[in-house]
Amino acid sequence: MGDADQTAITAHLKQLYAEYRHTAELETKARFFSPDCRQICRTNAGFAAKDRDTIMRYLRETSGKEVENIQQLAENPDMKSDVVGQATDTPAGVGVKKKSFYTIRPLRDDEVEFGSDEIVVPAGFNSAADTKLQADREEWLGMRVDLWDDEGTDDEGRSKGILVKVQYWWRKDADVWLQILHDIMYLGPRDGTEGSEGDTLE
Repeated sequence: MGDADQTAITAHLKQLYAEYRHTAELETKARFFSPDCRQICRTNAGFAAKDRDTIMRYLRETSGKEVENIQQLAENPDMKSDVVGQATDTPAGVGVKKKSFYTIRPLRDDEVEFGSDEIVVPAGFNSAADTKLQADREEWLGMRVDLWDDEGTDDEGRSKGILVKVQYWWRKDADVWLQILHDIMYLGPRDGTEGSEGDTLE
């Protein structure tokens, strides 16, 4: 792939992500996912999804949730939600309620990996190595997205809010780029790194 082609595709994926992020109707978000879209989570392998339907269930169950409830869901993906509301942008199961921001950039060569077998098997992959082979064979393209919500500071001046670091992967299906994998690298409190991966966008 030439540099010009890569630049054009990167711009297109950024635009697709922005459209996904700003899609207000939760159910409409499904159109951005391949039916085969999966999710892995580096911090809790059980917070995985084997298909689009599971991803959509996570999104419904975290819609409008506060930070502590989102983290509880990450620890126990089988919990059910009695909270209703509207999600903003998220990887599956990570809704944010306050005003939120993000950065997005292409993955570096050293970031094109999928962790360990323990991380990918719950999402239905055979192994991390096989996942990498599949990504190469199907020509997946990845972007690093950091998302955070701004809830101000606490009494000690520490930033409040949730930070999520995700490697989103797209695959071209019938000439349409669709999300094929959400690789959650970090899910937790803001740690001071938010905004360090590129221009801050809303």
